[in-house]
Amino acid sequence: MHATASSSRLRIKRLVLSALMLALAYVLPFFTGNIPQIGSMLLPMHLPVLLCGFLCGGPWGALVGFIAPLMRSVLTGGLPPMFPTALAMAFELAAYGFISGLLYRRLPHSWAGTYASLAAAMIGGRIVWGIVEVIL
Repeated sequence: MHATASSSRLRIKRLVLSALMLALAYVLPFFTGNIPQIGSMLLPMHLPVLLCGFLCGGPWGALVGFIAPLMRSVLTGGLPPMFPTALAMAFELAAYGFISGLLYRRLPHSWAGTYASLAAAMIGGRIVWGIVEVIL
């Protein structure tokens, strides 16, 4: 019984953190939207997805990454445009969240391990972006 309660608490904690990261992915682009040069450098929607992968694990990071650009496109009237931008971003951010979470769990919890998982997630996400762009 105790293990089930602990597992349930962990699932609820991950759900709440994922919801918070999804909300941040929705809100942060509003702060940089008026200055496109800064927004393209900071990638405000990407940061909460990477953080979600680190904090909650790969599957949660992938889910938040996939939902964030699609939700933002629907709720803001097409920013980013649903096709092809938001759709391609959904796959890119899902890859970011999944890879960052997967590698963060497997690599040593040091600066080197964190940067390695971050770099691999960014490279993997960009590769997925390119593949999706070619398909679309």
